[in-house]
Amino acid sequence: MIYLDWAASAPPEPRSLDEAREISLRYFANPSSPHAAGREAGERLADARARFARLLGADPQEIVFTSGGTESNNALLLSLLDKRRLGGVDRQKSRIVITAIEHASVYEQARGLEGFGIACAVVKPRQNGLVEPNAIVESLDDNTALVSVMLTNNETGAIQDVAEISRLIREFSARKGRRILLHTDAVQALGKMPFSVRTIGVDAASFSGHKIGAPRGIGALYLRSDVSPGFLALGGAQEGGRRPGTENLAGACALALAAEIRISRMEENVSAAAAVAERLIQGLRRIPGARIFPETRTGADAGSFSPYIVSAGFPPLPGEVVVRIADSQGYRISTGSACSSKKKDRTRVAEGMGLSKETALSVVRISIGPATSAEEIDGFVQAMREEIPPVFEMSRGRG
Repeated sequence: MIYLDWAASAPPEPRSLDEAREISLRYFANPSSPHAAGREAGERLADARARFARLLGADPQEIVFTSGGTESNNALLLSLLDKRRLGGVDRQKSRIVITAIEHASVYEQARGLEGFGIACAVVKPRQNGLVEPNAIVESLDDNTALVSVMLTNNETGAIQDVAEISRLIREFSARKGRRILLHTDAVQALGKMPFSVRTIGVDAASFSGHKIGAPRGIGALYLRSDVSPGFLALGGAQEGGRRPGTENLAGACALALAAEIRISRMEENVSAAAAVAERLIQGLRRIPGARIFPETRTGADAGSFSPYIVSAGFPPLPGEVVVRIADSQGYRISTGSACSSKKKDRTRVAEGMGLSKETALSVVRISIGPATSAEEIDGFVQAMREEIPPVFEMSRGRG
């Protein structure tokens, strides 16, 4: 089995799992308990928070541990239902600005808030999957409370210029005399590209552990220290009163370690991934009928695309057919985001880039990781070269 679906979930990092097991066995007390065992657990939680914050260029009190990226995204957007988060704007007049290619946990939650009186403006990317920063600014108005732009797209690998978007939003806010919050879903960026929450200028950012080898069920939300609370979940004072419930101490420690491992190896991993991505893209382009999305992409577009994610297809063959063909040959790929694979609107991101419905249905995602080798990619390309043309012929015959 050759695993090429790292963007959905990465193989676990053994040291991270060992850390989770060790912490679970030694520090099983509730971190909120006042006795010695509880205090020891609390100290380990504080240490994990400080370590993770340091990697992001944040302060420890700005990190809220969650169950993953989806909860982090949902919690921030739902906090807009608290009027304190709206910065004085009446809820019935307030607006959120997002892009058409956001993860479902941002896109659907933002659209869902329309039922509570919060309008949602959706900005489309260019055909290359990149969002024009000025298009974001043009969508702002006096009632905009929040902008959310994904740092690295989970289906195409497109890297948005969040730092420039932040700069333009700050200029707009200064002219209007009120602050607009900027959030980014950084799930596919953590450990895969160099950045800090300070340098990209965001007020909030979401992260997930299992994308970088930590156990499932742990993630984090960065909240700039001067961003008001306003969370709706109640029932405990954990995480500074922002997320009630006994903390996942083992998960938090495992997340911090997994992030440290990935970031310490980032430069060599990115270099290797770029070479593998270029090999994949050029290999697919030599197969009749294959297309890369966007078609202008090359593996050398390091500043615009993550080398860990490649979007391709063999239109008009449905993506599900290509996934089954690859699966039969021992290669695990996907039709896009695992969170949207069973939904009728799974083509939203591809169509948002201007692809027709038929072409969008043909899109598959090949996502790699630090362990992916050139030989595995060559094998995948060869399997597609052998298996896809006969299916093309059969589909033409039926047509």
